[in-house]
Amino acid sequence: MRKHGNYRVTIIKPIWWRQLCFTLFLLVIACFCSLVSRFGLVFSWGGTMIMLVLSLLSLLDQLFSWSRLKINREGFSLRGWLRNQKFSHHEVEDFQVHEFAGKKLLVVELKEAARKLRNLPNQPVPFPCCFGRPIDEVLKIVRSKIDRTPRPKS
Repeated sequence: MRKHGNYRVTIIKPIWWRQLCFTLFLLVIACFCSLVSRFGLVFSWGGTMIMLVLSLLSLLDQLFSWSRLKINREGFSLRGWLRNQKFSHHEVEDFQVHEFAGKKLLVVELKEAARKLRNLPNQPVPFPCCFGRPIDEVLKIVRSKIDRTPRPKS
């Protein structure tokens, strides 16, 4: 946690050893693709290049913390490989845990005005920000970080 003024910035990042294992897995698959010649040279080199690029991106993600949840004065900023989500403190009603396909998933309950502004249906928004951490631990952190200070209407 870093402190900016009177507000502490909280950053939740992926667990390093899990992400490193994923990077090594991608690297092993790249090596496997380079050795497979049954499907032809183009498939072999294509698979190798794709897996090498993905493993490099995963390693860079781990080194530079591209994927992370940042909680600061402005709100909750979830950054991932494929999509980014930002919610201001005044938009968040609460965080909940829902079961989806047999797995626990963290969801954010938005206030009605925020749902209307974003044209979202009246249901919770998935907020996959656990990065391999226990969901109860992350739920406790995000709930405690909701800033409920009244703000002027704009």
